[in-house]
Amino acid sequence: MKNKIIIVLFIIGIILFGWMNLFYIPAEEKAMEEETIQQLNPETHDFSKVLAYENRYMGNLTNNAQLFQSLPLQNYLNGYEQDSKIHLLIVNYKDLDGLPQQHIQKSIIYNTTAAFVLIKNLEQIELRFPTESFFVKRENVERVLGDLEVLLDPEVFEEQVQSPLKNAVLEEWIVQYTSI
Repeated sequence: MKNKIIIVLFIIGIILFGWMNLFYIPAEEKAMEEETIQQLNPETHDFSKVLAYENRYMGNLTNNAQLFQSLPLQNYLNGYEQDSKIHLLIVNYKDLDGLPQQHIQKSIIYNTTAAFVLIKNLEQIELRFPTESFFVKRENVERVLGDLEVLLDPEVFEEQVQSPLKNAVLEEWIVQYTSI
């Protein structure tokens, strides 16, 4: 009787092991891959995933780096600089060959908005690309979106930032963000 129970448990173990390796693990890996792809797109990025990087002070470069490593264009990052005296964060990017200009513009708007919402005393962001730079001030973003504190709610962020990105005239939005 003991031997039969051991054999049955062994067979059940082999079946479960096979099911895990053939179905469960590949499905989980595919779901993770799809989520990663969604996180690279400003229209589908899950803002709630970056709320952990909310900080009162921009002086924490590690926090700022982790924030930008969780935002669209993350796979093109090429270092960071900051000047805490003037509350400036500089984000350097590698060559964006092959990326559509519209995707880059949406990412600029999304990333700078997210940074200003999450880092309370950040006043200026410069996004440096190999061929051009974008300088964005908090006051410009506030002029466009109003009180940034309300955007901490992921649903409000989606409604006021992500949804308009799908239909907006991006050049006008960029000009409003970067005008001095």
